[in-house]
Amino acid sequence: MQAIAKNIFVLAILWALLLLGMRACDNDPWPGGMAESNTFFTSFSAQIKSLDPATANYVHESAVMDNIMDAPLCYDYLSRPYRLLPALLEEIPEAQYFDSAGKALPLDASADEISRVEYLLKIKPGIRFQPHPCFAENAQPLVGEPLRPMDFGPMGTRELTAWDFKTGFVRLCDPRLASSVFSTFKGFVAGMEETSEAVAKAVEAADERRLEAGESRADLEARPSVPDYRSIPCAGCEVLDDQTLRFTLTRKYPQFRYWLAMHYLAPVPQEALEFYHRPDAVAAGLSFERWPVGTGAFMLEECEPNSRIVLVRNPNYREVYYPSEGSAEDRAAGRLEDAGRRLPFLDRVVFNYERESIPNWLKFQQGYYDCSGIPNDMFDNAVAMNPGNGELALSGAMAARGMRLIRQVPPISYYFAFNMMDPVVGGLSPERRALRQALSMVLDIDEYVTIFKNGNGVPAQGIIPPGVFGYENDREHYNRVLNVWDEKAAAPCRRSLEDARQLMAQAGYPGGIDPKTGEALVIHLDHAAAGLPDFKNRFQWLARRFALLGVVLEERSSDLNRNRERIDKGDWQFLFERGWVADYPDPENFLFLFVGENGRVKSSGRGFNYTNYENPEFDAVFRKLETMPECEERLALIRQAEDILSADAPKCWGYHPVNVTLVHRWLHNYLPPTIAYDNLKYLRVDGAERVKAQREWNRPRRWPVLLAAALCSLAWLVVAARKMK
Repeated sequence: MQAIAKNIFVLAILWALLLLGMRACDNDPWPGGMAESNTFFTSFSAQIKSLDPATANYVHESAVMDNIMDAPLCYDYLSRPYRLLPALLEEIPEAQYFDSAGKALPLDASADEISRVEYLLKIKPGIRFQPHPCFAENAQPLVGEPLRPMDFGPMGTRELTAWDFKTGFVRLCDPRLASSVFSTFKGFVAGMEETSEAVAKAVEAADERRLEAGESRADLEARPSVPDYRSIPCAGCEVLDDQTLRFTLTRKYPQFRYWLAMHYLAPVPQEALEFYHRPDAVAAGLSFERWPVGTGAFMLEECEPNSRIVLVRNPNYREVYYPSEGSAEDRAAGRLEDAGRRLPFLDRVVFNYERESIPNWLKFQQGYYDCSGIPNDMFDNAVAMNPGNGELALSGAMAARGMRLIRQVPPISYYFAFNMMDPVVGGLSPERRALRQALSMVLDIDEYVTIFKNGNGVPAQGIIPPGVFGYENDREHYNRVLNVWDEKAAAPCRRSLEDARQLMAQAGYPGGIDPKTGEALVIHLDHAAAGLPDFKNRFQWLARRFALLGVVLEERSSDLNRNRERIDKGDWQFLFERGWVADYPDPENFLFLFVGENGRVKSSGRGFNYTNYENPEFDAVFRKLETMPECEERLALIRQAEDILSADAPKCWGYHPVNVTLVHRWLHNYLPPTIAYDNLKYLRVDGAERVKAQREWNRPRRWPVLLAAALCSLAWLVVAARKMK
């Protein structure tokens, strides 16, 4: 009996531990209590390389950084078409035109008359930077091994001035940063080349002083010198007083006001750059590239670019209020319920790195992410076709959970690109044009969108997307080089395979045979997409389409950084599904991707013309249209430019995506960002509703464990009883 009692006692302890463990266990990926807090949970799927406004070029980087760093202007959150508003400025600046003699000209002056353009930026008083140790005197590490700026103390702040805008702008001219907008900006803003040279000289002088003081070349490499950007002359960006800045352009350019809404022109405090140059900050692995300091609604609390980024509310954020005007659709969706309330609503934003779409989707289904796109494999489970109007609608299961569906066509163009410097696919000879046209023609984008995008895409006729002036897709205006008009579908469709084969013969590759080798022509697809979902299937689709022309497609894979290096050097041949997201809603922002001086190689990695396309005829047309307002004359020039690109085919035009986003019922005011990415301050969450849903959707199934434990306990007692006999 004593042995039985002992076994029962042991079992009781084990059962108590089991029950306590089961009560404590759940699948919540967030620390306890966070789901109930005023926090927005989201994710990013690509590694973040930079959060520096001078070098951050990717959408997922902007989604974080644009909520930390304010630009001078911003876009009205709800207005469509997009409407500019003052952010850090008192008003939207107007252009002032002058002729070569310095005489003021009227606003309707032609581009030929104008030799100088001035914009005066009046800065709002009282705007303060986020708390940071760079603004405090003698800030020192507060812990033995600091990992974050807040591990230094004390914290401080100061008021924003015109000098901060100059610092940010002059940094764009620093050749060490190789800012991708430099080549574009210098074509308009006065004196940027001279400023770039002045920065280089200032850095060289600073290096010499450090070497004379006893530092080594290794020290200079570990801690690159930081010049005082405020003191470097810049004819195109001048401080008139602490609250006034003047930009001077060398020619008419109405789109400059859109530039003022881009993070490249965000103010940068010189103190922050100097703080991150300190030996103890460098030793801690801190840099402005990872820990920017701005005036935005949020500031960084945690920054691990390959795992998690956390933003918290900026306690110094100025008075900004939720918009009071919107469309009937906005009102119906509840996006005007917070009209007039002070921003931001959130206390914290958590970005989690999710490389794969399925885990991200599953966490959204469990209520752990607040919004999500839909993976291709899950599309049919999430949405259904509305029989009433033929449009997408939520599936019954999703609708029952109170989710909302948001569908929109953002100003984005996806494409496959040819390297115009490549000896096989590049060049503007008739044979090379014919080769690129043939390869583009055989890629049936309608089929591609149907298979890989669940039909959520508009096949592109050129680079300009829907919603931007100059986009056309009708019987009179479409890409006639690659397509014919389908009367039944009332839409353009690809020319026949026979047409593509005839082009291959004109290119000197009849049947796809390379006359130099007597074997099939080989095209190399350069990418950094190995291991990404669907890439293998998409590559096989591309290979099958090329094979219809007798062409062999081979892949050359590398990691993301190596792939970027190869693109900068022009060491590639064919690129897979690249994309361009509008910086501002104007056709010039898409057509400039083909201007010769913006070539990636020609501009030493600063330009966005990744194909290195250069055609003087296109450049001449572009120079005429870029400074014009929307009018019939400009539209005619846009058509001319698109026709040139259609014939030269530096890219195989892909598609404009249709974004489908699902939003949980506890997330309010959400609009998927398209041009402006400073959207986090407008979001509001109901934490209590989120916790309620998470508990309902993630109820643990304990009975199998309890049943197994009961059977094991019974078996234990039976064995113990037999041993007593």
